[in-house]
Amino acid sequence: MKKITNIITIVLFLAILFGLSVAFVAMPDKSYSENEKRNLQTFPEFSLEALMDGKFSSEINEYFADQFPLRDAFVSIKALAELSLFKGENNGVLLGENETLAVRTFSIFKDRLNRTDNMDHFYNQSVVRQLEALNKFAAEKASVPVHVIIPPRVIDVASESFNYPSNVSVSLDAIVSTTLSKDLLIPVSPVLKEKYSAGEYVYYRTDHHWTTLGAYYAYVEIMKSFGMEEDIIPRDKFTVNVVADDFYGTTWSKCGFSFVSPDTMEFWSLGNDDKFTTTIGERSFSGFYDMSYLETMDKYSAFISGTNDITLVESNYDEERPVLLLPKDSFANSLVPFLAQHFDLVLVNMANRMTNISAYAEQYSADRILFVWNAENLITSGNLGNVN
Repeated sequence: MKKITNIITIVLFLAILFGLSVAFVAMPDKSYSENEKRNLQTFPEFSLEALMDGKFSSEINEYFADQFPLRDAFVSIKALAELSLFKGENNGVLLGENETLAVRTFSIFKDRLNRTDNMDHFYNQSVVRQLEALNKFAAEKASVPVHVIIPPRVIDVASESFNYPSNVSVSLDAIVSTTLSKDLLIPVSPVLKEKYSAGEYVYYRTDHHWTTLGAYYAYVEIMKSFGMEEDIIPRDKFTVNVVADDFYGTTWSKCGFSFVSPDTMEFWSLGNDDKFTTTIGERSFSGFYDMSYLETMDKYSAFISGTNDITLVESNYDEERPVLLLPKDSFANSLVPFLAQHFDLVLVNMANRMTNISAYAEQYSADRILFVWNAENLITSGNLGNVN
């Protein structure tokens, strides 16, 4: 009987192995993962140079990992296995209270030639160097007022929801607050942490971005810092529209915790969206939202049609308004409907190494500059260090 059982086990194992191998060969490669919102590794081009320097080996390993049949299902199985061992995380993503997800480990930037993968700390010198570059830019290059907002990570805001030490978050906050000039920094972390602790929905549970409510609280702090407190639009003046109740963000896609329930996404409106035009290259649309994204996994890109190199948001009112230049990452996208009520906006995609900010300020006759660069980008890229 034992021999028959062993034979059956071996046959099943070989059948699964053979089936997966056939599927791997037969199935066409995918270039993009809708779930993970990232490009997948396709079969790398072979060259002797790539083989010798290890690039080909690295890319072929990524290719097999990305194109493996039933990959999403196996990731979910692995996540459940990790939970059964009481690890409380998978693929560097923590599972916290109320099904809140937070990335714990990142690919940390050290300098132009060096970074460290899967790290839950950061390089102090890299962060300080970038922040000092902002100080220098404001003092020597900018001819208009400069402000900086560093949106915190989920692990920073929601640390109380996880059985994980907060010393890294505290240290990062301290470096930002002590290195950046007080005239530049608009501190938003204390407000967002306070609101989160009070049970307010300021960050998505399945994504790394702040919610529309979180963006509103940041807008309030920005207006105060601009000396425009009297112009702040009260929260109760907005009509809140739930546009999606099935939003799964990038953190959910990475961790494999398929049982986690989706987020809701809101658009806030004063009823005047049609009085604004968003322009991206030669394409323009009315208002602040590209509704086509609500039919995809990448729902957050419905805000101003995602992150593009240059995005203009202008009022159709017959009046001259101040111009606010925003060198930014995607956190600025959900700020747009609030800031556009007061400024014509020029958004510059810093994530694409567009760092000649003084030239953009001159080109678009900016009256103010507001950097919006979240803490994850601060520790995983060196882009701010190239600002000029």
